[in-house]
Amino acid sequence: MKEFDYSQIKHYKLYNVIKTIFRPIVKLVYKMEFKGLENVPADNTNYIVAINHTCALDPVFVACPKKVPPLHFMAKAELFKNPIAAWFITHMYGFPVRRGKGDTSAIDYGIKIIKEGHVMAICPEGKRIKDKDGVPQKAKAGVAVIAKATGADVLPVAICCDGKIKAGKKVVVSYGKIIKNSDMGLDKEDVGTHDIKNAANMVMDNIVELWEAERHIG
Repeated sequence: MKEFDYSQIKHYKLYNVIKTIFRPIVKLVYKMEFKGLENVPADNTNYIVAINHTCALDPVFVACPKKVPPLHFMAKAELFKNPIAAWFITHMYGFPVRRGKGDTSAIDYGIKIIKEGHVMAICPEGKRIKDKDGVPQKAKAGVAVIAKATGADVLPVAICCDGKIKAGKKVVVSYGKIIKNSDMGLDKEDVGTHDIKNAANMVMDNIVELWEAERHIG
C-alpha cells in the first residue's frame, strides 16, 4: 500500500464531478430519503459529522445532498491496499486509519482537517455494525478527542434501514441538531478521560435517538 500523505490537506476537483455523477444513481438504487437537512450548517465548517456505521457507503449516503459540503472521512487502512480503490477513496476525501495499532496519524490528520476549515466525517463506533437489525453500538473516544482538540461542534447523523442495507431497499438519512462543543463539556480547561467518554456517549446517544425515530421504515 502506498503511504498516505498526512502532511497536508489536498483538494480534488474530481470530487464534485464524481458526486454529480453518482448522486442520482445512489438515490435511485437505494431509494434514498433525507430528513433534517435544515440542521446542516449553511455558513459554518467548524464541525464534525458523526454517523452510525452501517456499510462502506455511509459517507456517500450522507454527502449526497447538495447542501452537504465535501466530507473528509476515515476509512479502514485495508481498503487502501488496492491501488485503484485507494485512488478513488482518496479523491473522495477518504483517509486511512489503522485500527488497533495505536497509530495517531488519522486523529492528527482529522484535527488538521477541522483546523483548516474543512468538514470531517467519522463513525464513532469505529467499526461497521454487525447487528443484523443495524442497532447502533457504543462510541469510541475518537470523535470527542478531535472535537476537544479543535473546539468543533458535532452534527449527528443516523442512517436507517429496515434490516441490512442493499439495493432496492429504502434508506433514510436523518440529520440531527448540532451539538455544541460547550454542551459536550469539552470547552473546559480541565478535560479528563471521563469527560471525553461522556462527550462521545452524548454524540452516540443523539445518533441513536435519530435512528430509533426511523427504525420502522417500510
